[in-house]
Amino acid sequence: MKKASTSVLLLLIFALLAGCKKEEETVSEFEQENAAYTAQFSFKTKSQQIAQGSDGKPVAKVVIEGTGSFSFAGTVTFVDEFDFGVTTGAATHKVTHTATNGDKIYATMTTQVGSSSITGTTTFTGGTGRFAKIKGSGPNTGPLLSATGEGTWKEEGGKVTF
Repeated sequence: MKKASTSVLLLLIFALLAGCKKEEETVSEFEQENAAYTAQFSFKTKSQQIAQGSDGKPVAKVVIEGTGSFSFAGTVTFVDEFDFGVTTGAATHKVTHTATNGDKIYATMTTQVGSSSITGTTTFTGGTGRFAKIKGSGPNTGPLLSATGEGTWKEEGGKVTF
């Protein structure tokens, strides 16, 4: 009888513990949601080739490399590959930023050359590690490219979620 009552007691304890729910913690899926960010970059042109675009107009295929920082990621290096419409002044960019720990941030940019500066929009499209689910966008601006192929740009007023 002692063995049976011990078994019943153990079953009751197990049922009691199974019925108790641990309070669920509310954890955001993201580290930052719709957070304001800023960025500052400097770069140097790595390569540039003139080609004919699908519309028959000249296109400069350009690769730039540089360093800078995002307020949400710290120091990064980056490679920006873009096609620049020589007659239109418009460009579409594919950018890969690499954080110091190796995590990547992927973005596209559209830019337009104006009379004294270049302006556009950066859109985050994904990444790796901590930035795997990154999304958001922000305006970018910079001075016209120098004769040496060096330049800077900044991003202010954007929002990011990751």
